[in-house]
Amino acid sequence: MTTVQDAASALAALEKTAFDLIVSDIRLPGTNGLDFIRNVMERWKNIPVLINSAYESYKQDFSTWAADDYVVKSGSLDELKKKIREILGNRNVSA
Repeated sequence: MTTVQDAASALAALEKTAFDLIVSDIRLPGTNGLDFIRNVMERWKNIPVLINSAYESYKQDFSTWAADDYVVKSGSLDELKKKIREILGNRNVSA
């Protein structure tokens, strides 16, 4: 697992490393998170994208952004882990 603080760092990491999944928020420091997600999905079409955001109102629109799934942030990581397992085909997912 690799964590980054902003979109620029994420793009730099994507240039250097092959990832199985990208988990991103809609709000990111220094850029619009939706622009980041669109950019990633155009350049790395084979990497699934899971949006994890506190903005429940955006959930109904995630499919128009072509993201693979959308999880609303909560106090529990259970739903996020469940979606990650679904996307990755039930591979071992640890917090």
